[in-house]
Amino acid sequence: MSTVIAALLLGSVLPATRSLPSPPFEHVVLISVDGLRSDVLEAPHIDGLPNFARLLRGPHTLDARTDPQYTVTLPNHVSMLTGRPVLGPYGHNWTSNDDPAAGKHGGTLHIHKGAYIPSVFDAAHDAGLATTCAASKTKFWLFEQSYGEAHGAPDTTGPDNGRSKIDLFVFGDRTPELAATLADGLRRTSGPSFHFIHFAAPDVAGHSYDWQVKPGSKYMASIEEADAALGVILGAIDGNPDLRARTAVILTTDHGGGVPRKTHTDITCPLNFRIPFLMWMGQDGAAVDLYAVNPDRHRPGREELVGRDAERQPIRNGDAANAALGLLGLPAIDGAFYGTISGPIRHHPRAE
Repeated sequence: MSTVIAALLLGSVLPATRSLPSPPFEHVVLISVDGLRSDVLEAPHIDGLPNFARLLRGPHTLDARTDPQYTVTLPNHVSMLTGRPVLGPYGHNWTSNDDPAAGKHGGTLHIHKGAYIPSVFDAAHDAGLATTCAASKTKFWLFEQSYGEAHGAPDTTGPDNGRSKIDLFVFGDRTPELAATLADGLRRTSGPSFHFIHFAAPDVAGHSYDWQVKPGSKYMASIEEADAALGVILGAIDGNPDLRARTAVILTTDHGGGVPRKTHTDITCPLNFRIPFLMWMGQDGAAVDLYAVNPDRHRPGREELVGRDAERQPIRNGDAANAALGLLGLPAIDGAFYGTISGPIRHHPRAE
């Protein structure tokens, strides 16, 4: 079952007008571990990361990709939550990686683009789901400004759930506390829900000390901290019968890191653009190659980035939003690019 669902969600066969016949899950948690290199989840390092290892017991790949033109935090997270690349006529066009200006001074995705950009928060909240955005960088205030009461779009689908698309926005720069807050929110959720959480610690360690993938490094210590945080979230799911087997987890990242040293801005380096994409289907199943069940996607070579307009796209972090919505039985984001294209393409219809 989980293999079939993963193929439906990422196999370029989920058009924006279609939803799965019934919600496979009532809750989805989308986790971004900032600066997570794929090689951290390979042997021998994975042996010391039990909760990352648990999330690998389902459909996954360590050969997903960032945006093809940006390997920095905020542009890739906007892609992750809107289903759009950064650039191009169908892109979200947010290229800044700094704290946004105030909403009234242009600090929203919509003002910058010149048109409203729907997100996973819109699709979930308008369908009546509770929504959470928990982040550990102040620049993520962009999402609260863009999708809060002042700038969120009217709900025109079914009952009016309001313009504020994020029910709970949480900032916390300590990984354990942020994970505990989300876990508590999950336990208190009374109906279907979507939760996004961002852990910054690996990126902070990489910028401060380098992306050294070796025992005892500051970077690996931050990965172990993130692993413990995953354990808190998975423990909340395991310990609540209303969540157990009804909650799926998607985990990916915005970029890897290490080139140039203490950063990740070289878009031609696979240490920066090669990333994991994990889908845990509510229980510990068998590991499944996400590309094997999505043959319409292009499996890139280990050092191959793949351009924005390639006929066949690799799995990207931008697939996360529509993958989450598919798991919830909801249609894809209106106007999204990732997760909505059908088969090999030369031109996406929204680019024409």
